[in-house]
Amino acid sequence: MAHDHLHPVLDNPAAVAGADAQHMLGAIGRFGDMLMDGWQAAGGIAGPLAAPAAVVVCGLGGSAIGGDLLAALLAPSSPVPVICVRDEALPAFVGPRTLVFACSYSGNTVETLAAYEAARQVSARIVVVTSGGRLASLARDSGEGLALVPSGMQPRAALPLLIAPMLRLAGDCGLTAIDEQQMRAAAGHLMDLAARWGPRTPAVDNPAKALAIGLQGAIPVVYASTPRLAPAARRWKTQLNENSKVLAAADVFPELLHNEIVGWESVRGGSPRLHVVVLREPGEGLQAGRRIEAARAHGLERAGGITEIWARGEAFLERILSLVIFGDLVSAYLAILAGIDPTPVEPIARIKAALRP
Repeated sequence: MAHDHLHPVLDNPAAVAGADAQHMLGAIGRFGDMLMDGWQAAGGIAGPLAAPAAVVVCGLGGSAIGGDLLAALLAPSSPVPVICVRDEALPAFVGPRTLVFACSYSGNTVETLAAYEAARQVSARIVVVTSGGRLASLARDSGEGLALVPSGMQPRAALPLLIAPMLRLAGDCGLTAIDEQQMRAAAGHLMDLAARWGPRTPAVDNPAKALAIGLQGAIPVVYASTPRLAPAARRWKTQLNENSKVLAAADVFPELLHNEIVGWESVRGGSPRLHVVVLREPGEGLQAGRRIEAARAHGLERAGGITEIWARGEAFLERILSLVIFGDLVSAYLAILAGIDPTPVEPIARIKAALRP
């Protein structure tokens, strides 16, 4: 490839390394490997509950998105509801026949610790997913299931470590057919995509870098083409918030056609700052495509740009995680383009300190 085709920042290893001082891109590149590490972390836990009446994932921030993904992945097969609780309080239905995943990468999230105690009070079956901290100590002391995952990274970068143990244990409960073979296939798929879209692939051949370049100075608006892709859209939003340090919005079809689409009328004359990203997947259905085209014609045309990102893979596990890793890379590249280290999240640290008792 001719040198003049290289992007001066994203295709410059020195510039990338200078901005990405804490190696967020490296963590994203290990997504597939971490899936298998997370799968192994649950290997020593006996079948948590033969037939739970419900599954509840308790978590916040980067530790909660795994709960959203679990709910989407289990929806086609689980005979019981699966929900994610981002709070310290639990719904009243939680009881002895509820499987509760207390998920906190640090093990010290205040709200998750409170939810864990609330689950204990009603004798729920608890499995803790963490890298250590107070939550790991409590699980060891009480003899509850503990999936201990490797420590040393940002919670949002640890997503594959957190989702895999929950998927394995959900399979043990008969709630999903996802097994180790399918997880290995997904891990390999993610490794291939990480190489294809990673920092070594020049921007001219790299759609993740190209989208980041197009999002410079923009407010990204991320839409999922169907409800089952909604967790991926939420992940994009939160990664753009934390890695790129930008405001972003997320919503889902068809719901957004019943409210948010009207809000686009306020964008009179169009806005170059708003860039819509639509997450799609093969086989989503003709109606999904019709809805997107209708939105393009009746509101989204006011955006400065519209980009469609298509999921890749055979199984739904592979497809939704392909959208996740693509967005993770875009968010890191966007930070690097601005000369910002994607890893630190200083406002969150300050707020946690201010709220500490």
